[in-house]
Amino acid sequence: MESGFSSPVKGEKQIQNKLGQTRNNLPTKAAIQKQLKVAGPSVVQTLRGRLHGREVALVFCGEAHEDAIDLTRRHAVVEPKQGWLEPQQQPMHDGADFCPNEALQTKHGMTVAGAKRWAEDILDDLDESTKTDGAVLVYNPPAARCKSVAWLFLPGTLHGEPPSPSTRFFEWGDLDAEARAFNQQRLRAGVGVEEQDALIAERKQKRVAQGFELFDDWLLRHASSQDVDVHLVLEAPVPAHELELHLEDSVQPAPCAHNCIRQLEPDSDEDTDQAETPGNGSYLDYVRRRALAHLPRSRVHAVDARVLGDADDSCLPLHLRGSFEALVSKTRRPDACPDAEEVELEACGASWAKSREESNVVKQNLAPSWEAFFGGAADLLYYAPHVKADYTPFLRDCVGSAASMRQFFQALFFETVPVAMSTIKLNEQTRPSAHIRSLALQTPGADILRRPAGHCHSGRQTVPVRAAPVDRYLKARGCEVPRTWVAGIAERLRDVGLGHLVEAAQSWYMATVDNMLSNPKNADVEGDNFVAWLQACHRSIYDDIDHLDPMKLRRCKFAQSKSHPESKDFRYNLKDIGIPGIEQAFEEFRSEPNKSTSRQQVLSKILVDAFQLRSVDLAMVLKSAEVAVRSPPGARVVIVHYAGLDHTRNAVKFWRSQGFSHEGLRNSGVVGKLTEYEDSEPRALTFPTYLRDMEKLFPVPASVPDVDRRMLRPRLGAKRRKLLRHGLGYTQPVA
Repeated sequence: MESGFSSPVKGEKQIQNKLGQTRNNLPTKAAIQKQLKVAGPSVVQTLRGRLHGREVALVFCGEAHEDAIDLTRRHAVVEPKQGWLEPQQQPMHDGADFCPNEALQTKHGMTVAGAKRWAEDILDDLDESTKTDGAVLVYNPPAARCKSVAWLFLPGTLHGEPPSPSTRFFEWGDLDAEARAFNQQRLRAGVGVEEQDALIAERKQKRVAQGFELFDDWLLRHASSQDVDVHLVLEAPVPAHELELHLEDSVQPAPCAHNCIRQLEPDSDEDTDQAETPGNGSYLDYVRRRALAHLPRSRVHAVDARVLGDADDSCLPLHLRGSFEALVSKTRRPDACPDAEEVELEACGASWAKSREESNVVKQNLAPSWEAFFGGAADLLYYAPHVKADYTPFLRDCVGSAASMRQFFQALFFETVPVAMSTIKLNEQTRPSAHIRSLALQTPGADILRRPAGHCHSGRQTVPVRAAPVDRYLKARGCEVPRTWVAGIAERLRDVGLGHLVEAAQSWYMATVDNMLSNPKNADVEGDNFVAWLQACHRSIYDDIDHLDPMKLRRCKFAQSKSHPESKDFRYNLKDIGIPGIEQAFEEFRSEPNKSTSRQQVLSKILVDAFQLRSVDLAMVLKSAEVAVRSPPGARVVIVHYAGLDHTRNAVKFWRSQGFSHEGLRNSGVVGKLTEYEDSEPRALTFPTYLRDMEKLFPVPASVPDVDRRMLRPRLGAKRRKLLRHGLGYTQPVA
């Protein structure tokens, strides 16, 4: 198996007939670029414009968070093709008697082929939430005076000895043997990133023979261009070299948490569908590894600050790990005060709420940051809802109102941390409320216990920062007055004369957040808020409906009961289930000053996550502008964005509002589908000429205005506007 990073032109011999040949009987580079489709993004949107004297092309590649292994399936159809496999070992022999009564269904008098078709039809008719991968078909061939018998068992329900020596077994599973083995290994013990990447490189060579390559190979080929300056903006953790640790020597570490945080119920069991989801194999992580390994660091820009302080090292090879170690070590200085809750637990000899082996002992805190303190909301809502944490006391006692919450986040992302702190009430009396989780588990009338760390089967770390990091936190490097990472970009843009663009981004950011929080159900196109709300507040409905497609569920007026799938009398009215907006949410928080309900807990996470979710879009916008203006005046810059479709779609709206345009690009600059793909649809996109040769993106059409001039226009008199329209009198933008 080849290691490392394969060339995008491997596998040429298999496609010579399609691509044309050179004298050496190999396809030319131009022929490959012309013919190969590209898999990875669901849709690509391209805009062009002028910014601060540079010609800029923005290529937004929105993805559906696919696994890398799935994008390398045959013909770029990411949905596994399922079928009946005859295992090498019989899945029984556990000493018990064969129990046909545990079968889902039984059928007599069929051939093997007929039994397979019969069993497949049954599996197809099952509810989508029912796990079928690993179902077993047991076939007893006909014997003297006996008809054949077939039994269909759901995964995990088959036990006992074979009913006869001639019994045959078939397991329902992925017909892609490599993908099946890889996913099984991920679930059992995990797979190292080097091994993953070697497998993906090998599979990519085979896919070239089918006429498509993956996005990373397309990107690396174009990023080596000598004629166009190509950069990558990626939805990935922000690296440590852009940050430094700020210490407030006059502020003590966090006190013990408020009683309502200490009294949060213990974590529940992780849902089966979440626990069995393999982790550490996403294509987005693969693109990140490829880019860091093959592109200059100055051309790779990560913009996801929601886990600031965590480099997500498990997704990187060894030589790229450890970027935050130096900053983390500063948080463990010998003269630092010990954790107040740890001191209390040690003093009273508190025992673990579970046995130590089950407790998943808390790791050392990451380098704390305001971004990670709030960024944990997404994990708690969508990926680890079984882990108990609560922002309600912080919002109720420290923030106080919807208006203060808006002011706080606006200052946090556009001004300085001290300015943000001045908008809320965070003092000795309220700091116990500035926790979202406690090391202590305290039930009224019972002894205090140690709370186990939030555990996820995937290994993801939940609640990276338990308390608001008032005493120490990561800040943008080089700021005299501490600013968050994204506020640091905003300030640097102001310094080079793009204050008007920052103002526009600020207005846009607050408008998009307000839109989400005015109606958290309908404004969330992806549907994640609604599913989280059902799970927390309408658990009986959540458990009895198919909730695996949040986008579809959000649009549903009625949902059929899984326990009564054929009856219209057993439907749930979803259209009348709404999520309170931000103003109503704060009224609910204030109604119970010393406790919070499960409804309030999920509602507080939805509010916080809206600000954090859209901060990724904001970072994409500001970082793109910074990348452009760092290029020499007159430069032609291509900025390729690779992120979730929700983020790229929102960033496109901003740049359109600033005058960037698809003018002159075929199909309005859109390649692929902005809507959902069918399971059987190939994901390989046919790129137009301008994405096969990026020099064709330039020059930007003369009719597309410069962002600087467009922003200046409302402030100028009629005579000045006329001069600008004719390209006269323009020297430099006004800050």
